[in-house]
Amino acid sequence: MWRPSTPLHMMDIKNGYFLIKFQNKLDCEKALSEGPWTIFGKYLTVQPWTMAFDPTQAYPSVVMAWIRFLALPNYLYNRKVITEIGKLIRKVVKLDMNTDSRARGHFARMVVYVNLEKPLVSQILINGRSQKVEYEPLYTICFHCGRYSHVENLCT
Repeated sequence: MWRPSTPLHMMDIKNGYFLIKFQNKLDCEKALSEGPWTIFGKYLTVQPWTMAFDPTQAYPSVVMAWIRFLALPNYLYNRKVITEIGKLIRKVVKLDMNTDSRARGHFARMVVYVNLEKPLVSQILINGRSQKVEYEPLYTICFHCGRYSHVENLCT
């Protein structure tokens, strides 16, 4: 998936978390910046190590996720404008290559940071018009309460 230029060291620590040590800084930057990564249809969250990391927590509180804005008006297809629209959700990490090059006009696609401890933003207002926000597969999301860790039919 990453094809590092030098070997990396990986250690299973707990709760499905792994500590990965890259020998090459560029390999590490690629793993951090070119995601989010998916394996068998599920997100692989890659984050830099911090002292606040708690491996006993069942899932990370903030992840990168792909989002889409369907049927945006053509005049909004501008890198700066689309990035500002994405910031209404959370910090934008990157635009999809086809969105950035205007090769795809059906929807704008980007990666944003998503706080899984808060309800997901399902729509935003753009020039007084409601715009739906689609999240690409974030498994175990409850679309009733908008929280991560359970699905709608198990919502209490």
